[in-house]
Amino acid sequence: MLKIALDAMGGDKAPGEIVRGAVMAVERSNGRFSVVLTGPEATVRRELEQCGYSGQLIEIVDAPQLVAMDESPANVVKHMPESSLVKCVALQKEGAVQASISAGNSGAMMAASMMILGRIPGVNRPAISCLIPTNKQKTVVLDCGANVDEKPQYLVDWAICGAVYAEKVLGRNNPSVGLLNIGEEAKKGPELERTVYQLLQSAPVNFIGNVEPREFIQGAADVLVTGGFSGNLLLKFVESFYTLHLQQFGPIDTPQGRAFEEEWNYDNHGGALLIGLHGTGVIAHGRAEAKAIAAAIDAAWSFAHHQVSRRIEERLAPLQEENS
Repeated sequence: MLKIALDAMGGDKAPGEIVRGAVMAVERSNGRFSVVLTGPEATVRRELEQCGYSGQLIEIVDAPQLVAMDESPANVVKHMPESSLVKCVALQKEGAVQASISAGNSGAMMAASMMILGRIPGVNRPAISCLIPTNKQKTVVLDCGANVDEKPQYLVDWAICGAVYAEKVLGRNNPSVGLLNIGEEAKKGPELERTVYQLLQSAPVNFIGNVEPREFIQGAADVLVTGGFSGNLLLKFVESFYTLHLQQFGPIDTPQGRAFEEEWNYDNHGGALLIGLHGTGVIAHGRAEAKAIAAAIDAAWSFAHHQVSRRIEERLAPLQEENS
């Protein structure tokens, strides 16, 4: 049985919704995983009692320090080892759990994951990878906001990581990889995108060229690679599109309407994988309620179960040997 650490104090609605999400997840898990909640023990235990949970699939690890959403990521990692966020990641390094999740300070979660778990050899910078729905299928989009100062090689690394994710988790055979840009031509866009286009042509992925946003939303690629700034804008636009749809039309009680709700409501998808780490780190939405936290735990189990990190390392190993 896999163990998943969850930062009980991370997020706008912690600890109540976080703990309720953990209970929801284990109650429907069929014994696939257990959850370790990190946070001030008395506070977390009180929330568990209010949920009426007394089973064996949730345990608590005391972590009395609290991380503010505006706390400096470096300060958190260096000076707050007993925080719920750092402890959540450290448990994975110790081998006590196989995945770590936080809905708290995303910069601190990224920094803690990088410094404690480390990067896969061959990955210059980890990225936030999200599954975003389209008219055809879910697409792996990365980076969705971990980086804003990318070098071309970073995006090539992410293309390989995203392809492994799509293949091993989504079951896509020879997944297609597109580069987000403002036009199909190789010379379109800023210098970064033009350089990445040339590099991806010889990378070990099924590169299909530039993909415009209108093509992306129709499901043009299994994997979409982009810089963190534009990736985060795309992610937030998609989230706002779902909200706008509800405001305009309300819930639609038809098979198509229910399918739209299932696919486009980000509460049903929960967490984004910090891809490129030597381990499984998941960032949940800061506004996440119990349903989204439960979905994040399910996602973390899937990433760890499919050993995405190890599969990426195996895919990159031959390239490392060629370059050595």
